[in-house]
Amino acid sequence: MLAGRGNADGHGLEEGLCSEEAGPVSRPAPAPFVSTTPYEASHPRALAVYCSDGRFTQAVEDLLHHLGHARLDTLTLPGGPGVLNLWAGSLLEADQMERAARFLIRGHSIDHVVLLAHAGCGYYRQRFPGRAVGETRKSQIEDLQVAGGALRSARPGIVIDLFYASVDGARVRFDPVAAGR
Repeated sequence: MLAGRGNADGHGLEEGLCSEEAGPVSRPAPAPFVSTTPYEASHPRALAVYCSDGRFTQAVEDLLHHLGHARLDTLTLPGGPGVLNLWAGSLLEADQMERAARFLIRGHSIDHVVLLAHAGCGYYRQRFPGRAVGETRKSQIEDLQVAGGALRSARPGIVIDLFYASVDGARVRFDPVAAGR
């Protein structure tokens, strides 16, 4: 229950907040929007799998453009590709992520997959509280490597790149990660 500042009878609640008695705040439906970006019927050939933390979304798209992909499919979930490692994710999360990734790779003829982890990930902070930043980063990199291995067999000849994203001043820096095993 969100309650604002007010008196005992609920008067004086701040805008956007409600008490259980007041019910949800309603607003008019937004007007239709038509994008200026033309629709392209063919599927992208690249897939980015990363954490759903929206602070990194635009930077991930910039990275994929830098790698030569004008468009991309995306698969986002808290923890990103790390959930493919059962040490970091649950069996259910790993199964859902792998099924979705394989569906996109096969169904959309994806030939390039980019797996990304990022510094300060809330999923890892919640899953492993009190862990040192350096240890978390090491785990995230190992999880990227496990995830890459899990998806290599999805399609012959698929290219899988791994990156670790961190904030560098006012920008996002993507450091390549070795494929590992």
